[in-house]
Amino acid sequence: MSFPASAGRRLPDAPLLVLSALLALFVLVIVPANPAHAYNGSTSACSFTGTTGYTDEGQQNNIASDPHRFQVPFDPTGTATSKTIRVGLLYVDFPDATATGNLADYYNRLSPAANWMWNASYGHTWLDIQAPLNQWLRMPSNSTAYGWPGTPPYASQQQYVLDATTAAASAGVDLSQYDMFYIVPTKNAAAINNSPTYIWNSSNPGVVVNGTTVKWAVTFGQDIWGSWGYHIADHETGHTFGLPDLYSFAGATHQYVGGWDIMGNIGGPGNQYFGWQSWKLGWTKDSEVSCMTTPGTSLRTALNPVEYAPVSGRWRIVVLKTGSTSAYVVESRRAALNDPNLCSTGVLIYKVDWSVTTGNGPIRVVANPNAAAPASGCSALDMDTWQPGQTFTDSSTNVTISVVNGLSDSNGDTVDTSM
Repeated sequence: MSFPASAGRRLPDAPLLVLSALLALFVLVIVPANPAHAYNGSTSACSFTGTTGYTDEGQQNNIASDPHRFQVPFDPTGTATSKTIRVGLLYVDFPDATATGNLADYYNRLSPAANWMWNASYGHTWLDIQAPLNQWLRMPSNSTAYGWPGTPPYASQQQYVLDATTAAASAGVDLSQYDMFYIVPTKNAAAINNSPTYIWNSSNPGVVVNGTTVKWAVTFGQDIWGSWGYHIADHETGHTFGLPDLYSFAGATHQYVGGWDIMGNIGGPGNQYFGWQSWKLGWTKDSEVSCMTTPGTSLRTALNPVEYAPVSGRWRIVVLKTGSTSAYVVESRRAALNDPNLCSTGVLIYKVDWSVTTGNGPIRVVANPNAAAPASGCSALDMDTWQPGQTFTDSSTNVTISVVNGLSDSNGDTVDTSM
């Protein structure tokens, strides 16, 4: 029996013109000798190659020796407007933690991730989450044998994925019919406390079952039963696309981006991917990116909120290149679709540095000294939008970003930028 993926997908509507314990990606970091070209097909002068060799904010972070490390979340041929990612959901229990409860409760906990990703991608990516077996799969080892609690070593997590998919194949599942797997343990496996992502590393044989190589799997833990829920699936699936963690691995956890992106605070008020991330993933096109690379230039740009699908005559983001590995990015945010609970709306400014590694602040939101005081449930960083009449200036790069008075409404914001 398969529990069907939610059938309610729809393309996010544009606004009328009249008018979401730490999760960590556990992967081996390898520095490339020769990074490849941008995999999203961008030819923009503001599209840059990543420099860390793995998950960073470059438009291309797939290393040259292993160009297929990450999933591509759009149709690279350009023949289809959307891409379906086939997700096999497997339920596992253990000799020391046998399962109880209704399987549908587990499926229903994660399946809304499909609609979230559909909205986040503007209808370019659909997660077809299917449970090929209406049964628990018994793992050969105890729940405490795979490196949890905490983040398991890569080899232990790989063994976990191998044991789960081998059990599925033995029960009749054709693994080749799925692009990735969600492996969900029984609630009784308390040791498996968090949900890291497994990403294939071609330097070792990896997980191969009946001739199928399993490249991507999210190994869920008990944290799916907390307030984050299905948002964990969208965060971790983002890692299989090559997105880095935007929360901090040291110091204050959400010091860099607050709750403005699901790769940061998973339970934050603003879950939608940054506009830069959506461009990196091929969901935003070059024609929606206003690019500035030349000192002494200035532009006026009407911005469509990143929560909505494209609107003719408006841009998704403004990118101002400030160095060989850095840029300022400007976007508009509104409380809608994936962002119904934003603490503040308006223009968001952040700095991207594609030489910074995952968990160390590759994206950092620019604080607004005149932002409103945070309301209950909001951090100061969650308030850092810029309002009409306000201006940000970086004298070290000669960048100035101003929100134009009288031109902000439900359709977005207009900004003047210079460098």
